[in-house]
Amino acid sequence: MTGKSESQHLALLQLCEDLPQHLRAAHEVEGLIFAVCAAPQIPPPQQWMPWVLISAEDLQPNQAEQLTQVLMDSFKHGLGKMRDEGPLLPDICRYHQGLTIEDPLSQWMSGCLLGHQHLHSTWQQAWTAMQTQNQQYAPQAASELSHLLRLFSTFANVPLALQQAADKGNSGLAEQLDAIAQTLPRALSQYVALAGKLADYLPNQFETFISGPDPAP
Repeated sequence: MTGKSESQHLALLQLCEDLPQHLRAAHEVEGLIFAVCAAPQIPPPQQWMPWVLISAEDLQPNQAEQLTQVLMDSFKHGLGKMRDEGPLLPDICRYHQGLTIEDPLSQWMSGCLLGHQHLHSTWQQAWTAMQTQNQQYAPQAASELSHLLRLFSTFANVPLALQQAADKGNSGLAEQLDAIAQTLPRALSQYVALAGKLADYLPNQFETFISGPDPAP
């Protein structure tokens, strides 16, 4: 991690540890924010910030204010990494044999998939617009996205992926996972690039959501 990345991660980690009854795990939140930053059309903060919450019950105003600031810092940092083509997957999110859903990589991928699920309608809207304006490329885009989501799902829950593969007669997946994991950084870049292509078919909302006051979740 760079100094700035580490500082923002530590701030988020501390907040998640201080408010475990309210917030998802830090790596899951970071994965979710990645999905938000990469969306073909970025949702406003008041829409995506509640997605990181397990519960808002008894969340104090000062806690909500702190949460808003930490999340916006992480969001802007995520956008900056995409703009500068920096590493998209934190160093700590690495595959190892025996990976469980509690490991950083699985939590991060789970957050990414959760964010994508919330943004499904945005992706669908962009794909539909592409299908109308560039019908030749639309099937390729849909196939690429489907492949990427299957890849992310594999590492979000490796035990489940292994069980499903075994049920289909693919008992060799376990031996392939290390090599497949090496493709994740490239896959995340492909996900961002695909979103960028789809964004060309939708109004650009980028400036709208990085200016002005930061709303509370």
